[in-house]
Amino acid sequence: MNKYLLLLASALLLNVNSSFAQKKTEAEETSKLIAGPMLSYIDNYHAQMWLLVSKETKEVTIKLENFDEDRNQELVFDITDPMSHNNSGRYNLHISDYNNGDEIPIVLTLDELIPDIEYNVQIYLDSVLVEEEMDIYTPRNYLADIYFLLGHDLNLSDENDAGDGILDAMAEVESDFMVWMGNNVYFNDEEADSFKKMLEKYKSVRKREKVNNFMKLMPHIATWNNMDFGLNTSDTRFALKDSTLMAFNLFWPNAPKKSYNYTFRDYGVYKRYDYEDVEIFMLDNRMFKTPLNQDNPQFLGPDQINRFINEIMASNAAFKFIISGNSVLSEGKDDEPFTDYVEEYEELMRRLHLSRINGVVFVTGDTDDAELLKEEREYGYPLYELKFPGLSADGMLDGNFARVKVEGDYRKRICTLQVYDESGKEVFKKRIHQTEISY
Repeated sequence: MNKYLLLLASALLLNVNSSFAQKKTEAEETSKLIAGPMLSYIDNYHAQMWLLVSKETKEVTIKLENFDEDRNQELVFDITDPMSHNNSGRYNLHISDYNNGDEIPIVLTLDELIPDIEYNVQIYLDSVLVEEEMDIYTPRNYLADIYFLLGHDLNLSDENDAGDGILDAMAEVESDFMVWMGNNVYFNDEEADSFKKMLEKYKSVRKREKVNNFMKLMPHIATWNNMDFGLNTSDTRFALKDSTLMAFNLFWPNAPKKSYNYTFRDYGVYKRYDYEDVEIFMLDNRMFKTPLNQDNPQFLGPDQINRFINEIMASNAAFKFIISGNSVLSEGKDDEPFTDYVEEYEELMRRLHLSRINGVVFVTGDTDDAELLKEEREYGYPLYELKFPGLSADGMLDGNFARVKVEGDYRKRICTLQVYDESGKEVFKKRIHQTEISY
């Protein structure tokens, strides 16, 4: 009898140990997800997803469940092959253990989505479920209210900085997506001198709990400014601008390659993002900027201006928001505004006017105060520029963020611009009717 009890006890112990070993293995696999998942660009048929995973990860599986049509989709990405998951061939330049270390940033393109659909998303790393509470909402095919957040200058130079506390307040404000206007990380002199250290800085910011939780809440798109482009000159003279661009693209995918297959040497991080009847134009105010003391100084460069004008002319959006880290219509706090580049500025204003482009609103940083500037134009509607301070320019819980709301009937849309402080209290509000900024 004792022998049978001993065998039973041994079997139970073996079962417990096996169960424990299985749970331990699953826990170890779960730890392969370091940060994310974060959604970026979403249109009617595609989405971009970003994750930071351990270098041991071999395969990522995305399972999409379409609630409306009960149709499931499974996407499998081989992480050992960079071309299977990154959206551009240039990633081959820096997919290496030396540069990435133990944590690998990856970009996944989700294809064959359906407009106006809610998807439940499950993410598996090497067949182990690591995320099951994520949703994707593709743009609606009817007119609806639109909300999006804006912010810049998230200064988390030190692990003790409390500047990411403002993200808690931002998470409480209704929003469809978030627009990052630049200085999304702050490189110091040492970090700006090494591609490997640039990656480490991005990772350190993304791994912060408040940052990671916020990035998972909604889709994010971004441009850059002087502190995440480079230091000192922060213009064409910066020697490692190609490195900062590659690091930027590893952490801000922004758009699928099939939508933006132009060379980055011509357009930098310039992007256009459309969402229902709103379009956002993210200007690159660094890659092509030249010193003012040079002959024919440039702020955006002719290629970027031409592409921007061509795309904004083709837009039927009710409101067209032009995003820049530098001031556009006015003087800035620290940096040269666009108006200092007289010839290029006048050319852009002339082409905006001659093309009779409706619905233009500029949104910029480089200021200590939230304000809405209004520039009257002869034979044209007034141009507005919303300026507001950064999220945490000094690494402290003392900043501002903005939100745009677009609502109303067709051709009677209303844009509401709001600025909030670090506690989520509204400190500025202005409504602009679509008819007010139309020819």
